[in-house]
Amino acid sequence: MDIELRLLRSFVQMHEAGSISRAAERLACTQAAMSMRLKMLETELGAPLFLRGPQGLQPTPRGAELYARALGVLGAYDEMLSATRSRPNRTRLRLGMPDDYALGWLGPALSEVALERAEVEITCDLSAHLVAAVQRQELDLALVTMAARPAQTLAEARVPLVWVGSAPTGGQVDLAAYPEGCVFRRAMIAALEGAGQNWRVAVQSRAHAGIFAAVRAGLAVTCVARGTAPSDLTEYQDHPRLPPLPEVSLYLVGADATPRGVGRDLRAALLRQLGLTAVGP
Repeated sequence: MDIELRLLRSFVQMHEAGSISRAAERLACTQAAMSMRLKMLETELGAPLFLRGPQGLQPTPRGAELYARALGVLGAYDEMLSATRSRPNRTRLRLGMPDDYALGWLGPALSEVALERAEVEITCDLSAHLVAAVQRQELDLALVTMAARPAQTLAEARVPLVWVGSAPTGGQVDLAAYPEGCVFRRAMIAALEGAGQNWRVAVQSRAHAGIFAAVRAGLAVTCVARGTAPSDLTEYQDHPRLPPLPEVSLYLVGADATPRGVGRDLRAALLRQLGLTAVGP
């Protein structure tokens, strides 16, 4: 049994519009032609697909099943056509950074770059994973914070860390932190231990959403690079009940020391925005 895609598209429109006449308007054909397509499809399948009632077309169980399957068939067909059509050449840049950096800094940098003939693929992950991805040539450029300067560093800067969250009410400070190995996590713990304060990691998450869900709920405090906290939360450079935090190093890491096109433009935008200093060979 072979069913024309034209019949499936017509059936989907009838199912969604609940009316043969409205479906015909959507597909710019006559009502008679649409009725004929429905009859052909029902004959091919050997079962009615709609019942006609006061509210318009009501799908039968067979019609409901066909609709669900037809959407998958038509979607796969359209995706195949889109993937195989000739397209103008576009520059592709694979960019990585932790999600808090992306939320705080990426938008302004991208606004300076002409993306009409470019595609930017953004990966948000822990800094260590992003550096490894650059080394495997899976990313072209990454903005990361590491304890030591990574290989393939193109530029670097020092950025201050700030506390985010409500002041602790007891003697123990509950932290929301990224997993072990995160520079921010180590900085919070070192600052608290240096001040003689008790602490525990109350919430651990690899994602920005998990960290700040805990902070917003008042369950924990965390730290961020200054200027990257969500707009509804307050950054504390001098927290009244928490010790000062250090600066950390921010690195722009890339597989190509002399990028072209959108890679060059985005690198320049990040250098200007974050005050990064180029690193010589």
